[in-house]
Amino acid sequence: MLCTIGRNGAVMNDIATYREFKLRVPIWDISDDDGDSTNTESLFAILSVTPHHTSLAQLYDSFHDYSAARDDGDPYGRIGRGDLFIFTSDVDDDCFIAIDMFDEATDQMNTIEIAIRTPEDRANNIEQILQSIRSSAEVATALLQGDLGLKESLTIENFPRIIPNHDTEAVQQAQVYRGGCLIHTTEST
Repeated sequence: MLCTIGRNGAVMNDIATYREFKLRVPIWDISDDDGDSTNTESLFAILSVTPHHTSLAQLYDSFHDYSAARDDGDPYGRIGRGDLFIFTSDVDDDCFIAIDMFDEATDQMNTIEIAIRTPEDRANNIEQILQSIRSSAEVATALLQGDLGLKESLTIENFPRIIPNHDTEAVQQAQVYRGGCLIHTTEST
């Protein structure tokens, strides 16, 4: 543990404090086939996260099972599918942006959940960008922030996890990236 001696001689901990955020919006409000939005790119830059070489929209579309779809464009091919992508900061192991791409049966808006853990000194910038995404989104949930337990709930040891999907259950895998490269996955190879 790092410590600093304060002006009054007291020992102070140099432990960074973090703020966490959650927001659910349609994938097309943060990314499309041409690339990620400016707001999305800003989130990655502020968090010192190297993004994946593929746009988030293309990663989202990769879970479409064409054999399960009745015709081209049928959303049934995505229901019950979608991994959690965790992009960790290149400089801070406790800082990350996670994108939950799971698509449940009643989701007609192709929503994804953005979960962010950031040092407090960058939290106001992150909040402004998330508010901008939320205000321009076709549909959005409330923007949650505070100590949401993201570090504990999104740890790789919690995956694969079972997700209730109406009258069935689905298995969700996790993929962890750092420096733009896959460093861990819970999927069997």
